[in-house]
Order: sequence, then C-alpha cells, then structure tokens
Amino acid sequence: MILKHELKLNIKTFLIWTIIIAGMDFGFMLMYPSLQDALNNAMDAYASMGAITQAFGMDRLSMAEPIGFYGAEIGSIFTLGGALFAAIIGSGILSKEEAGHTSEFLFTLPFSRVNVVLQKVAAVILLILAFDIINLLFGVLSFVIIDADLQIKKLFFFHLAQFFMHVEVATICILFSAFMKKVNLGLGLGVALLLYFLDIMSRILDQLKFAKYVTPFYYANAADVLTESGIDMKLLGIGFIVMIISITVGAWYYNHRDLAA
Repeated sequence: MILKHELKLNIKTFLIWTIIIAGMDFGFMLMYPSLQDALNNAMDAYASMGAITQAFGMDRLSMAEPIGFYGAEIGSIFTLGGALFAAIIGSGILSKEEAGHTSEFLFTLPFSRVNVVLQKVAAVILLILAFDIINLLFGVLSFVIIDADLQIKKLFFFHLAQFFMHVEVATICILFSAFMKKVNLGLGLGVALLLYFLDIMSRILDQLKFAKYVTPFYYANAADVLTESGIDMKLLGIGFIVMIISITVGAWYYNHRDLAA
C-alpha cells in the first residue's frame, strides 16, 4: 500500500528526470557520426589538458570511438543527472510526512514505522532501477541507430555500476531525511555534488586519494568500468556497507523519534 502510494507520488518527478536525461543522452549519441571527424582532430587537445584529462578519464577513453564518446560525454551527463535524481527522491521520502502533517494519519495504518521506512526505501530503489533501465535501453538504441559497435557487456556493467551508485546516494539522503522535520532538497543535492567533486579531486590530488573509499562515484566512473569491463568489487563492497548502515540507522532513528502531527 505505502510502496504503491510512494511510486504514484513520485511518478511526475521520475518522468521529468527520465525524459530529460535519457533524451539528452540519446540526442548526443545520435550526433556522434557528424562529430566523429572533429573529435578525431581534437584528440591531441584533449590529451594535453593535464589533470583534467585524467580526472574525466579522457586519457583512457577515446572520444573518436562510440564507446569512448559514450563514456566521456554521455556518461558525465547520466552520472550526475542520475545522482541528482536519486538525491531528490531520497531527501524527502521520510521528512515530507512531518512537513506535510501527514505522519499522524500514516501511523494509524497497520504498519510499524520500520515497515513504513522499508517500503519507502523499496519505492526509491524501484524508481532508480526504472530510471537506469530506461537510460540503458535508450543507450543501446542509440548505438543501433548510428550503426556503431554495440559493446553490450561494457554498457551493462557501466549502467549496473551507475545503479548501485545512485542507490547509495539515495540511501545517504534517506538517512538525512530521517533526521529532518522538513524536506531539505538543498542538502540532498549538496551531498550528491560533494560526492561527485570528491571523485574528481581524488583523481587529481594525491592528498585526496583516500576519497575513493568515500565517494560512490569512484567505482561508477565510466573510464574505469568501460576500460576494465567490470566494477571494482572492493569499492562496491564498501558501498553496500554504506547503504545498509544508512538504511538501518535511518530506520532505527525514525522508529524512536517523536514525530510532529
């Protein structure tokens, strides 16, 4: 009941973000054939950008190839756009009940608070899963339309890594949401952007190399996944721990706190 209700409430946000991100990615990939010659000529310029080249993986991804263009350009849009979408739906999933003065009614239903939290988390994960599947399908379709080499294994692992990263961002935001009395989208978006820039800085500055264990963007990085055809399981394992801790602590605190009517 709650799961279905949350899916309905978030369907508008889901559709807007899915159409925008999938549409942008699809459109850029369709432009690739007309840009291919220019990209071939620009490869030396990309290679000479120093730390920026390394940060965005352009030292390993050739934008003159469809899969490299997908990782460098499309991957950047999808990575950040998906994380912001996950942050938005995660940030308000619990706190909106107090903000909207619906918590009193919600907890008259025959569900424990923990059950309510778990159903809401499940709704968030399903929305993210649908978002990522649709983007993957549009990605595959774009490769077919431009008659490019469809490296389905690489695409699958990239989108799988993106799914886990989006879920991790969402669960961190859900944790913060459990402590909030009002919906704070700014905090959620700030968390997503901070983790994104930590990934970039960890690839540029040796002093911040440790940040790869903190930000989920690191194991979902397009250059890493597409060139290695897989996900760093050690970092993904840390991500799973973060997800479990975020959900557990969030549910525990939400179960024990006093909620305003």
